[in-house]
Amino acid sequence: MSSPKPEFDHVEDGGHAHSTDHVIHAEDAGYHKGLKARQIQMIAIGGAIGTGLFLGAGGRLAAAGPSLVLSYAICGFFVFLILRALGELVLHRPSSGSFVSYAREFFGEKAAYVSGWF
Repeated sequence: MSSPKPEFDHVEDGGHAHSTDHVIHAEDAGYHKGLKARQIQMIAIGGAIGTGLFLGAGGRLAAAGPSLVLSYAICGFFVFLILRALGELVLHRPSSGSFVSYAREFFGEKAAYVSGWF
């Protein structure tokens, strides 16, 4: 099922768009503004949990010392590498699915199953 491709203004060698006949508005592209109450609640809960983890790190830092900063830096570096690799996959082959769809495509069903359960 493919949707029609949107048409955008044609821009010549560094120039400006020549006409505004083909400008697409959000309503025309099928997008709409609106979040359900459940989605707003999940965003609020996520913000509260993130803030709690950030503030709770102070007590852990006092107990563990500078080694906690080093371990956070190492874990953060690995998260950066994973997200960069995922970004490369998105640019290589855009997909509307999650990272499980990439695991299925590049590694097979078993890897998709395992990554789906993580």
